[in-house]
Amino acid sequence: MPNTTINVALRLREKNMSTETSIRLIHMLRFIPKYPAKRSLQNFKDHLLSLDFEVSDRTIQRDLLKLERYFPLQCDDRSLPHGWSWLKDAKDNDLAAMDKIEALSLSLAQKFLEELMPINEYERISNLFDRANNVLETSEIGKMVRWRDRVRVIPPSQKLIPPKIDQEVKMAIYDALLNGKQITVQYLKASSKRAEKRLVNPLGIVLQGNVNRVVCTMDPDFNVIRHLPLHRFKRVEENEEDSVEPKDFNMDNFIAKQSFGFLRTKDPIDIEIIFDASAGFHLFETPLSENQKINDEKNNKLRVFATVADTEQLRWWLLSFGEHAEVVKPVSLRNEFKKRVKLISSIYY
Repeated sequence: MPNTTINVALRLREKNMSTETSIRLIHMLRFIPKYPAKRSLQNFKDHLLSLDFEVSDRTIQRDLLKLERYFPLQCDDRSLPHGWSWLKDAKDNDLAAMDKIEALSLSLAQKFLEELMPINEYERISNLFDRANNVLETSEIGKMVRWRDRVRVIPPSQKLIPPKIDQEVKMAIYDALLNGKQITVQYLKASSKRAEKRLVNPLGIVLQGNVNRVVCTMDPDFNVIRHLPLHRFKRVEENEEDSVEPKDFNMDNFIAKQSFGFLRTKDPIDIEIIFDASAGFHLFETPLSENQKINDEKNNKLRVFATVADTEQLRWWLLSFGEHAEVVKPVSLRNEFKKRVKLISSIYY
């Protein structure tokens, strides 16, 4: 039995209530939702009956008034049927019944939180997800379940199978980040066959597509902030040293600098691209940048101007359009694409 429930039981028993009455009151208390949701007298009666408590309307009304004396509850009598809820700012409302919107939010978040939460802490809240899914399954006509089952997030690029991650290594890295500790690791570079021993300061975790990336600094240069795929960490040992953070480090600022797009150069570039109208039309709705401009051209073409980060991701995106996009500027990028096209042609011809 959760500690909060035990404390409530003791508080109720102190009022000289019988064990059966105390248990019934606890069930009622946990059935009362947070404001602005509410439960009617009939809701309480149906709920108690499902738990084999067969009591009269009058008994339920007396029980609710009794609970109101000891807990921050309220009865909304502005319209019929009257309904009970926890007060809006109640501090004890961790006992409150989970409402359908809370349950839906948790059920949807479950798909994404596991990779972002400290592992031990995620296991501790897994019962909340079970509770949320149970609330949805028992909601009227399954409306919330229908919503959960009809809403999806899909990746904008080719779907890939996630890399295999050593769960003990993952747990050690997450714990080190949570506790602000340095770690000694065996890290395998993409171009190497043998892992190297490195001292690492974990600064953050970013989920990029199917890849978990560890934002960190490492020897020999602790001034350089890196982002490394978690699956390349082969062994991890936490030491007793506190993690050393770069001055004024901020995760959002680090991400905003487009570091995860694999920067070619630190300075943004001004691009000019000619798209087939059918290929570039979406840029009217989802611009490349705040200063983007689009001119209509002859032959059903669109000429797009924008200032963007100079990244590998930009190149992958442009190449995905094939013959439907032509790089005009900068000249250096156009020449780079000419070489790529020749290399591709040499493969197929």
